[in-house]
Amino acid sequence: MGTALRVGVIGVGQMGMLHARVYKKIPHVELAAVCELDGARRAEAANALGCKAYKDYGELLSDPSIDAVSIVLPDNMHRDCVEAAAARGKHIMLEKPLASMLADGEAIYRAVKDYGKVFTVGFILRFDARYGAVKQAVADGRLGDIIHINCRRNSPITGPRRYIGASDLSMHVMIHDIDFINWCLGETPVAVFAKGRGVLLKEHGMKDVIYALLTYGSGVVACIEACWVLPENCPTVIDDKFEIVGTAGAAYVDSCDNGVRFIGERASYPDSRHWYEINGAPGGDLFEELTAFVNNILDGTRSVVTAAQALDSLRAVDAIERSMREGKEVSV
Repeated sequence: MGTALRVGVIGVGQMGMLHARVYKKIPHVELAAVCELDGARRAEAANALGCKAYKDYGELLSDPSIDAVSIVLPDNMHRDCVEAAAARGKHIMLEKPLASMLADGEAIYRAVKDYGKVFTVGFILRFDARYGAVKQAVADGRLGDIIHINCRRNSPITGPRRYIGASDLSMHVMIHDIDFINWCLGETPVAVFAKGRGVLLKEHGMKDVIYALLTYGSGVVACIEACWVLPENCPTVIDDKFEIVGTAGAAYVDSCDNGVRFIGERASYPDSRHWYEINGAPGGDLFEELTAFVNNILDGTRSVVTAAQALDSLRAVDAIERSMREGKEVSV
């Protein structure tokens, strides 16, 4: 490795461009290349970012001077790319989820479980100060024994229209809360009961809304709500809330109102935590997440998000999908 860590970004849709722009902001990092199948997006990214642009990620991964990659492909395309990146010895940041199918997630886990380089998955709530405060309160015992958890993660229909055929609500949205709850409690669910409904997205074989009840071995019950068909003119990009109640106290996160509002033709609450723009570059939780990835590489440390934890979250998602199909509670 030279004086700068050379990073490539594979997939430069909305999220991939954010990754690329964050890397350009992190000290001791050089954005070496991006990869994008779509020709127009590839040319636009190369021009905007001032770096080399590949059509085939195999060519990017074959460049020995590239030390690390962010894989920001559709959920159903993760496995082949991760296996190829691991075979070439790259440090890997994979946008969540681990995969769209449990079998692919298990294959990725086998490929990286004993990997000598950094491998992590982009569960951004691990880097959200609000959720971090809740995690610390639980770890310190300030809430006592946890009794139950209730949370929701809702968003406008503009999001799933980008994911048609590549993902669904449980794996793309609910998995954020599943990962955080597992991390917060230090355990994984043993049983799941879920109900979902598809109306606006039914023609695409996708769910509009899911309610899931997760039971943990300790007895904790967690109720998770996710809906991604709110109206397009919804004032907030993400309407998420989190409640955790214990024998000695409770904690609440309400991120719908991000602390700044605009009123014009319609009201809007712009993002002020995940990847807000500051001084011409994305900041917030995504910056913290990718900076942590870079620091893991430079310091020789492990990520706070492990492949095993990512697989645990995917197993819970698989149980949610099985429960909806079978109409009954299922074991995880």
